[in-house]
Amino acid sequence: MKKQILLLVVACITTLGSFAQFSFIHLSDMHVSTTPAANSDTNAQYFQCAIKEFARLNPKPSFVLVTGDISDIGNMQPLGMYPAITQHLFPPSLTNPAAGAYFIDSAKTIPIYFTPGNHEYWTGFDSIHIPISNDTLFYYPHYITPDTDYVIQTASAVIVCMRSGHDSPYGYPPNPELIMGTGLSNAQCSWLRNILRNNSSKRKIIAMHHPPVNAVGTNSDGSPYTASVIADTATNSLQNNRTNFLNICDSNHVDVLLAGHEHQNVVANRKGDTISEIRPNGTRYVQTAAAFNRSFRIITVDPAFVTVSPPMRSCLGTGVDEVNHFSDISVFPNPARDKLTIECHQKATLEILTVEGQIISRIQNAGSKTIIDLVNLQGGVYIIKAKTSQGITIRKFVKQ
Repeated sequence: MKKQILLLVVACITTLGSFAQFSFIHLSDMHVSTTPAANSDTNAQYFQCAIKEFARLNPKPSFVLVTGDISDIGNMQPLGMYPAITQHLFPPSLTNPAAGAYFIDSAKTIPIYFTPGNHEYWTGFDSIHIPISNDTLFYYPHYITPDTDYVIQTASAVIVCMRSGHDSPYGYPPNPELIMGTGLSNAQCSWLRNILRNNSSKRKIIAMHHPPVNAVGTNSDGSPYTASVIADTATNSLQNNRTNFLNICDSNHVDVLLAGHEHQNVVANRKGDTISEIRPNGTRYVQTAAAFNRSFRIITVDPAFVTVSPPMRSCLGTGVDEVNHFSDISVFPNPARDKLTIECHQKATLEILTVEGQIISRIQNAGSKTIIDLVNLQGGVYIIKAKTSQGITIRKFVKQ
């Protein structure tokens, strides 16, 4: 199948030709079920909550990118994950979207793109609940994306979305994070090398499900990751062409690799050393914890650098029954450097907290527009809690 290149000509992306800097959301491991009733799918409800937050970000993300395990059983008949995707995740007005034409908002201003994970190959379960899988993605390119490997092009960057293979070995060990992907074919490596060489002057980002480099990180809540033993950098990674792939990243100066699968947050270099999200030298191998645990990152791209935010969480402090009960507040810019603006349509008590819950400052009877000085605040992720007569609203922002 001929690999596809998306030139991003939809409404919100056309501005990328005029403005060199843009941002997007990285998610992974949504694990939306295949049950027909949306109100029985907690993972889908978390996602519905998250996309409302993403749509209110300022600046608005240019798109959302999900690196695999979109639904629990992606190749299940009939139509694979397509019914689950269309019934559970998107605004009701977006009925039966075409492959590669998904959006998180009914106005169709923020596209969402996908790469396949190991769950996309699953066809069901046997009598003792072991997944039945195959080695093809029959439904995926028909309904979800324009191809199993494709490219998103902008004026300043190239984002390469790739499949990293089905479960290896078949079957399912007791710990789901012990599954490797079969990896990349020689044809995929050649195609990737050509894409990167033809875009040598641009920032380069690769997105796939399995992490090519593994290291021990943290869970969504910031606690140490202990779900599986990561013995070395190749644990739970790519079975075929892993070294070849890493060499391609090195020789073509890939900025960032975005992955999931492990359900943890970590950034590593090729050697497996954990490094800063904004380390300037070499490829940063980034894992983002599971979207069903409300994890995400903001990726900001400009001609000089790709900035990866610290791990963030959507809909903090809310249950799924509170999804539609937020007060109408806006927080921008996000990420922020010197000042943060909070707009609220009614009087509110505002609190700025650390992710651990420590209150940094409190503003009583805040008006419709509040500007907060961030000069003395250390870089990191913070929480804004707005208390109004309608209830409590939680927002997050990144101090750069």
